[in-house]
Amino acid sequence: MKNRNLTQWLLMALMIVSPLSYAQVTDLASLQTQLAKHPMVRGDFTQLRSIEMFAQPLRSQGTFTLSKNEGLLWQQNTPFPVNLVLTKDKLRQTFANQTPQVITAKDNPMAFYFSHVFLAVFHGDTQALKAQFDIDFSVKSSVWTITLTPTQAPLNSVFTSIVLVGKDNIDSLTLQEIRGDKTEIVFSNQTHQPENLNDAEKAQFSFK
Repeated sequence: MKNRNLTQWLLMALMIVSPLSYAQVTDLASLQTQLAKHPMVRGDFTQLRSIEMFAQPLRSQGTFTLSKNEGLLWQQNTPFPVNLVLTKDKLRQTFANQTPQVITAKDNPMAFYFSHVFLAVFHGDTQALKAQFDIDFSVKSSVWTITLTPTQAPLNSVFTSIVLVGKDNIDSLTLQEIRGDKTEIVFSNQTHQPENLNDAEKAQFSFK
């Protein structure tokens, strides 16, 4: 269960943050050019996690800050505080006032396999994505949709599809699992300013 939850964090964290401009993105080639355009993305998120055994989805909200150079800061505020800091080879999780847990790529290589795959989305590496997914890209009424269908293990043993929808930025992300569970995230108030981390944010990424 812990590994599955960690995988969910990584998938959500690394797929939310590629700023797009619909005026310029019309196909995968232009998408690849635009995905890594901005070094910083900040915003709010609302997440709905639908689990087959529960009648109502689990709802959480918070903020995120992504630095292309440093990594991702994902801060859940409700229903309880969770702080996630992800760098290239380390992950720190802090639940409420508990002692932070630091996980490295050596500790959990599978989790970081997922992170490396989805970093390809942020960097616009469509060639890397094509090695793992069938990719469908479409635009309708100025709204674009990207559907990723996993073709390789271990992704195709967990997910049936991963769908991103947006206009000027990514507005929503849906992870559909084979077992029937689904995670939907809606993003709002995205901004690329300020372009640099403040001192408090820098401190978040300075951990061993």
